[in-house]
Amino acid sequence: MKHKSLYLIGSVAMLSLMLAGCGKSSPTNHSTQSQSNSTTQTTGQNSSKQSSQLWNKSKDQQLSDFINQWAPTMGQSYTKYDGHTDIRTKSGMHYPSDFDQTTVNGTHDSMGWAPSGKGSYDYNVVALYNYDRPGGAAGHITYAFAFHDGQPVALVDQSTNGTANWTPTKNADVSSNFARIANGSGSSSKSQSSSSNSNSQSSSVDDKTVGVLVALLQNPNWFKEYLNSGDMHYGANSDNSGEVNGYSYVTSNGDPESYIYFKRDGDNITIKQWTTSGDETVAEGHFETKTISLKRLENDYYSNVSKRAEVNGYVNKLKQ
Repeated sequence: MKHKSLYLIGSVAMLSLMLAGCGKSSPTNHSTQSQSNSTTQTTGQNSSKQSSQLWNKSKDQQLSDFINQWAPTMGQSYTKYDGHTDIRTKSGMHYPSDFDQTTVNGTHDSMGWAPSGKGSYDYNVVALYNYDRPGGAAGHITYAFAFHDGQPVALVDQSTNGTANWTPTKNADVSSNFARIANGSGSSSKSQSSSSNSNSQSSSVDDKTVGVLVALLQNPNWFKEYLNSGDMHYGANSDNSGEVNGYSYVTSNGDPESYIYFKRDGDNITIKQWTTSGDETVAEGHFETKTISLKRLENDYYSNVSKRAEVNGYVNKLKQ
């Protein structure tokens, strides 16, 4: 009987030790599970934060790489806004500080710097690039890459006077690559600018460049001769100019026949030049008018890298 009692007491003691051991291991398991839940929650929060951002450093670098690849094919070099110091355009605007002094498509929709793509503006700008054209004129091409209602849109401003107005760029290369980067697809591996895509080129052709294209069409030998001698000029007619009111021109500053007037309306270029017939004197002459598409001019004189470089060289020599 005594041996049986000792056996029972020993069994109870052993069982108590086993239960105590199990009890001590439980907090460690709970702690591990708690840490796992905490890690999962933190990862989920980071993922949620990243997905809520429309723009980030990786996409910004992809856009910068694209601009640096594409710009030289257009004979241009762009300055990027660094997030601190305003970009100053040749027309005197300071971006992004002067966004509130501009319009978008002629309306007073708000624009503002919002590097995540999410902000309180109608157009939340995530990147800014500016190119000032050479010469004395206020020519510039300024791109504002923005999100409007959560969708990417590449805006361009080429205003030289009056209220600066932003419009969606017609440059298919720029707009499509920005959309691809914004949507996470990355830019296309090859810039489409090297092709003869007229829509891609048109947005980067300013009025002065159109004047050069028109002169090459109308009288290339005369244009190059006076350009090389420093006597070719570009300008724009103001009010009270009669039939050519509102037209721009290139001229060697001679008699009325030395002026080539032109006016752009979308893709159409109207050209007017004073001419005489038969025994008419210059004073008895008349305007001869023709219309040609900008697409045609670009295809003939601005369709590849070498042609663009040649035309841009003429633009730089053209006096104002």
